Amino acid sequence: MVIFASGCAANQPGDGHRGEPGPGERSAQEVFTDFMDAVDDTVQKSGADWPIWNRSHTAGFFPGPCSVRSRDDGRAYQTQIEGGPVEDPKAAVERMRAHWESKGYEIGNIFDNMGGNTTGIEIGASTPRGMVLIFTPSKGTSFVNVHSECTLDPAADRRTT
Repeated sequence: MVIFASGCAANQPGDGHRGEPGPGERSAQEVFTDFMDAVDDTVQKSGADWPIWNRSHTAGFFPGPCSVRSRDDGRAYQTQIEGGPVEDPKAAVERMRAHWESKGYEIGNIFDNMGGNTTGIEIGASTPRGMVLIFTPSKGTSFVNVHSECTLDPAADRRTT
């Protein structure tokens, strides 16, 4: 299920696989590492330049509220970064779709007409654990937006350093 909403990716009941942590049970460090890896992977496969992105810069992320068992009982990391243009946005979306599918992500909406003066299109996906990724390539500016799964770990109540 792909969820496009402000806030965070909601964990769905039954997300945990047998022997794996259930919704909200993974540590803040595990969730943050997967989140950063997903941003980096999307950036690397995008075909655009991302001058402000550096995978080793992990400080300054403060996760917003999200819900696991009750309203706003957890925290989820999120970011949107701006990158350079891509020559062929439709081809970039198709490459990203194939890449995400190869990783087992569920492909959500693909918006290929975002208005009269907009040269970009958008693809969204969700991971089996509930992280949501959105890639918006364009001939002007491209974007990557990622929302992590929700964690109940109290360590997520602090800004990353």
